[in-house]
Amino acid sequence: MGILPAVPRPSEAASPEPFAIDATITLEDRIAAALFLYRDLFATARRRWLMVLAWIVIVLLFVMGFQAWEGSGKDGLQAFATRFFSDLTGIPGLPLPLILVPAAIYYLLQPAIVRRRLRLWYRDEKLDQPFTGHYRFEAGGLVSATADQTSVTACRRLGGIAETAGHVFIQLKDIEDVIVLPKPQLSPDQVEKLKAWASLCHVDGPGTTLPAPESETSGEPNLTIRFVPTEADRAATLTWQQERPGMRRRRWRGFAMAFLVAAAIPPLLIVFAWLLDPQRVPLRYTVPLFAEMFVTDFWKWILGFWAIIGVIVLLHPWMRRSHARQISKQLHKRLRYYETEFRFYVDHLDTLQDGLHNRFRWAAFDGLERKDDYFLLRLRLGEPLTVPMRALDGDRLAIFERLVKDHIETAGNKIGETA
Repeated sequence: MGILPAVPRPSEAASPEPFAIDATITLEDRIAAALFLYRDLFATARRRWLMVLAWIVIVLLFVMGFQAWEGSGKDGLQAFATRFFSDLTGIPGLPLPLILVPAAIYYLLQPAIVRRRLRLWYRDEKLDQPFTGHYRFEAGGLVSATADQTSVTACRRLGGIAETAGHVFIQLKDIEDVIVLPKPQLSPDQVEKLKAWASLCHVDGPGTTLPAPESETSGEPNLTIRFVPTEADRAATLTWQQERPGMRRRRWRGFAMAFLVAAAIPPLLIVFAWLLDPQRVPLRYTVPLFAEMFVTDFWKWILGFWAIIGVIVLLHPWMRRSHARQISKQLHKRLRYYETEFRFYVDHLDTLQDGLHNRFRWAAFDGLERKDDYFLLRLRLGEPLTVPMRALDGDRLAIFERLVKDHIETAGNKIGETA
């Protein structure tokens, strides 16, 4: 297997000296990269939660205000204010803290919740193991390599670097990815070199070109396909992610927990109201009353809550697809999509775009899945490569399936023999 050629230097006089960095990327580094890459989406979701909460509070206050106005006999503003304050601080105002307190806790914990969900996702997908990346920074771009993948990225597809307390991120243009380098593994001199390289590469990059590497083992590719990724393609990948086994398990655990919590809400609310009542009936009298309420009233409320949850369960597949389309639409707007070319060789797969060339050995994949009108080549160290069936017209569909399955199976057998 040959190494991809070096990126040509646009200007000997102004070009920085090439340098290389080796870094071990752990689960926490991948989580930090995802948080950085999708920070705008996470922030938007957090703000949306506040807006929904604000509207709920406004509606509750309006209902309480209407009831207070009716209860005050419409005797003027002072009588209304007195009644409204009394309701707000009494049992009628109990729904407000019951909604506001959990919502405020969720808002404060949302970053930690997102981090935990990402950690679970990576572990479910077996992407939590550390790997070593080799990065070569040259005047014309960046060459990055792991065990079974090598990528050449031209300067025009690089967006400079960003620093946080623990990481340096190399941003990519029109690519839904970011390269993360842990700061503790970098020396101050390497950080300065990165900054100098990023500034020069960012300025000189648009004028550089990259020759497409040729296969060094098998001559012409066995199969070549071309397509332009669409919003629907991204939605298909998101839908696939939502239906992964780990996601399904957590989803059904969440539904089961929702049914249990719904069954506990009515009696807990009554008990809570009884504890707040300064003139509450002694416990020896309330226990039989609570038992009677469970037989006559509580079960109705519980069935009502369960019916609502049941409707949500039934609508959830549609809600997931709608959410996937919404997210893909947001992602599609912030990226420019290029024609993508896949070249299938005996020992590797090349993917090419303008200024971007990836080479994957077949050992980089652990399977092929078909979902609706798409094939997904599952990567061992990242998200799958999505191939739409519209790019596989004629007999190329059968050739594609046979080639990919045979190559992945052969590579997997070799991995099993050496393990």
